[in-house]
Amino acid sequence: MYFFQLHPNIRFRLVTIFLTTLTTNMIFPFMAIYFVKTIGPIATSVFLSIAVIINFIASIFGGSIADKVGRKKVMVIADALRVVTFIMFALSNSPWFDWPYVTLLFFMVNNVCSGLYSPASEAMLLDVSTSEERKYMYSVMYWISNLSIALGGTIGALFFSDYLFVLFVILSIASIVSTLITLFFITETYFPKEGAAKNGDGNKKLNEVKGLLQNYKEVVRDRIFILFVLSSTLLFSLEAHLTNFISIRLERDISERVLHPFQWKMDGIELLGILRAENTICVVLFSVIATWFIRKYNEKSILFFGFALYVIGYGVLSYSDSPWILISMMVFAVIGEVIAFPIHQSYLGDIIPDHLRSSYLAMNRIAMKGSSLIGTLGIYIASVLPTLYVSLFVWLSGIIALLLFYSIIPAIYERRSIHEQTYNVNVN
Repeated sequence: MYFFQLHPNIRFRLVTIFLTTLTTNMIFPFMAIYFVKTIGPIATSVFLSIAVIINFIASIFGGSIADKVGRKKVMVIADALRVVTFIMFALSNSPWFDWPYVTLLFFMVNNVCSGLYSPASEAMLLDVSTSEERKYMYSVMYWISNLSIALGGTIGALFFSDYLFVLFVILSIASIVSTLITLFFITETYFPKEGAAKNGDGNKKLNEVKGLLQNYKEVVRDRIFILFVLSSTLLFSLEAHLTNFISIRLERDISERVLHPFQWKMDGIELLGILRAENTICVVLFSVIATWFIRKYNEKSILFFGFALYVIGYGVLSYSDSPWILISMMVFAVIGEVIAFPIHQSYLGDIIPDHLRSSYLAMNRIAMKGSSLIGTLGIYIASVLPTLYVSLFVWLSGIIALLLFYSIIPAIYERRSIHEQTYNVNVN
């Protein structure tokens, strides 16, 4: 499988993913700092929490809408609205105006747009790919996303404070280009049945609500999918602990360490910075190797080998205070992550029924939101219990996730077989 053998929609989406991820990471990771300075820390905490909730609710509606009217329509509308929000960001922070509350308002609107866009765009990728293609597709996507995050974050760190207006202008231009690519180069991939987008009686809004509830009723009754989401939530939470509990532990417990034989002295914060930089660099470097590795060996064996490294890596990171052990375990965790997660994502595509792809993908966002909440829970546990118990919590999260995932593997392969037969019939 090579890049130019992928469906054109996938190739164009990879281009827009790089472009939008690069430019948004110049700004969005630093927006909390911006809002703390302009509207205060308490208001920032409240509004950022609201933004997460708004984004999730929008994704629920966006997933259902994309299953009724098609993917491209939702993507283009959401993209166009995002262009407006970015232009308003630039205008509100221009040499002529300083409107932080207008920025906040359109920040909320932007979260709605992102929520609407994500399920439709993810479903479109699944519409035009097979199980075998998805492993390669997600490997490339993973590499592109992390490279653009690293580049964008570096540019943002250098220029956010003094050139915010310029960054917003660049973001607006990139968003316009992304919208035009979606509008003119990406084709519709899902055509719902004639009755799917229409209502049979006069109570249109009531029927739409009923249709939405019926979609998600079917989703939550899918035991295999719910176990998949639960397993994913626990797995993703391991990395969330790096941002929360592990960061706090390193800052609290390490006042000074020496990295032999280089005689580099560092405190917990500096060590954390090294680990974060190492994580990003290793992801970019190892993702290329992982693509070859995934193609060469049995995917199920690779998946559990990768997840085992991932769990071991973050398990040790949650307890050790030795610089070399921490640095080594980060390598373990990243290697496990880059070889396991593309296969994990391809399995997600296998268990989702074609007619409700966007709805399923919207619900799958619970995994990311839930993992963030578990990461936050780690902070509380660490405040009342010794580090050993929090580390055990991290280990148990990973082990339970692997056991849950192992229990549904046969069902995943059964659904993959059904999907491949359906795909071959549709193609022929």
